[in-house]
Amino acid sequence: MTKVKTEQCCTLPEDEGLNRQARKNTLFFLLAIAVFLLITFLPSPPPLQNGAESIYLTGQAKIVIAALCFAVVLWMTEAIPFPVTSILLILILHAANIASFKELAQLGFGSNVLLFLMGAMGLSSAMTASGLAKRFMLFLLSKVGRRTDYIVLAFMTAGTLTSMWVTDMAVAAMLLPLGMSILNDCDCKPLQSNFGRSLMIGIVWGALIGGTATPSGCGPNVLAMQYVRDMAGMNVSFADWMIVGVPGAMLMLPLGWFCLMKIFPPEFKEIPTSLDSIKAELTELGPLDIREKKTLVVFLTMVTLWLGGPTFGALLGFPLPEAYVAFGGFALLFLPGLRVFPDWEEASKCISWGGLVLIAGGIAAGMMLSKTGAARYIAWGLLADIGTLHPIIRVLAVICLVEVLKIFFSSNSVTGAVVVPLIIALAQETGVNPWVLAGPAGIATSMAFIMVTSSPTNVIPYSSGYFSIPDFAKAGVAMTIIAVLSVTASVAIFGRYAQMNIW
Repeated sequence: MTKVKTEQCCTLPEDEGLNRQARKNTLFFLLAIAVFLLITFLPSPPPLQNGAESIYLTGQAKIVIAALCFAVVLWMTEAIPFPVTSILLILILHAANIASFKELAQLGFGSNVLLFLMGAMGLSSAMTASGLAKRFMLFLLSKVGRRTDYIVLAFMTAGTLTSMWVTDMAVAAMLLPLGMSILNDCDCKPLQSNFGRSLMIGIVWGALIGGTATPSGCGPNVLAMQYVRDMAGMNVSFADWMIVGVPGAMLMLPLGWFCLMKIFPPEFKEIPTSLDSIKAELTELGPLDIREKKTLVVFLTMVTLWLGGPTFGALLGFPLPEAYVAFGGFALLFLPGLRVFPDWEEASKCISWGGLVLIAGGIAAGMMLSKTGAARYIAWGLLADIGTLHPIIRVLAVICLVEVLKIFFSSNSVTGAVVVPLIIALAQETGVNPWVLAGPAGIATSMAFIMVTSSPTNVIPYSSGYFSIPDFAKAGVAMTIIAVLSVTASVAIFGRYAQMNIW
């Protein structure tokens, strides 16, 4: 009897915590419903004036805004899982007669974006599972000496170059144990060592910076591209993104490292031990095995086709959109002679099905924002004067807007789904090339430098305990300023070569 009572006493606090969280989630869900009903039944606001034209917020547009606000409350509070909120979005929009369920399903789940992400996730998993990504990072890290600042730079560089093609979370997860091994050898104490802070935050920054460089680096990147194609009718390519994204990332990397060394200067100049453990691990891997070689062949094929899609498409006689290449590359990983995954079950584990559902709901809602005129009304009401700004200030303003929203949204995809349609509508209204504003906005959705909770990538190194949330925010504010200026500079200099000429 005593034992039973003891067990009940021990489990009571945990049960109370679960019940308390359940009550909070219920209140947040009711709040989301209240927000939806309030916006739906409030009188329509007065029309906005665009010269002689009056821009009205129609009843359907108002319902779309209400549904999106309902979703935003749930996304911000995480009262229910992100993907379920996206499902509810589609159900609400159909029930409100905004569009048929078939149309919403086709817009969301029939989008090329989902196929691209499935293929990119498959490639990312193959590089991780085969050991190719880890070998590449070990090779880079083995070339660095014992200087602590160079070690941080090496980790950031390895993360940046790898996360251009491998998901940010996977990169952070692979670099974390390598960094922890060095810190343990140096007897660095959590929350006491500046070297520990800078190395762990550097892992986050490297992964996030690389995620901005290519469309495959992060889910919202290709989402922004698809919005521009569907809403603005522009044919932006994989190479167009990289022309601006890669220089921006390469500028962020050294500036971010320099900033990190100033904010958290390591307490010793050189580590007391050598990097023999990393070199030994690399040596232990030996030459490329057959699985790594197969992965490398598929990877190089996909990158080549992504970059030269129009040229190769003309030679083959049929187009090669990014999603087709990604999906085709994923299929190659199963074919005889190139097989990397032993079965579908292992491969399917690498695909974030919940993330795909989240994006599908966001795409459907985003397109309804455009079709009902809601995006036009909001964009004109909030940022109508942006067209009068200097082109560089215009780009700066858009990126800053996205970064402010990143503080509140705990998902890059959510930020992209909410913001990019508004940005495109704004550009169309003010006579600006939509890609000039939507491209930088898409890049900015991946720059989650301030809040630990803004991206799961941030949480992985945070779990090591070497830096606190205030530590991350302190360095993140400075890094955000660097990132905003770097992306703006890249657009100003290289945008003319990527259909993004601001001059």
